[in-house]
Amino acid sequence: MRSISERDLAVVIPLVAAKIRDMTAELAGLDERLDELGDADTETRCDLQEMLESYHGTLDALREEYQGALAEGINLPSYEQLTRPFALT
Repeated sequence: MRSISERDLAVVIPLVAAKIRDMTAELAGLDERLDELGDADTETRCDLQEMLESYHGTLDALREEYQGALAEGINLPSYEQLTRPFALT
């Protein structure tokens, strides 16, 4: 039994993917000026990396649940359709 409905997964997955995209862009911006970062920025960068790893783990768990629903024959968009706008790999 799933901890979240298939329809809710179809809403949550794109939201998590968008958050990952935004955090990745923010991290890339910090990386561009890595030599200029102060202590607070460095700590922010580390926190952001940890959150990004956590969000990726969450998305992986959601993907497994969602793909299980698809395998059961529930008529939903593919996982790729949900995440394509956010260019996740």
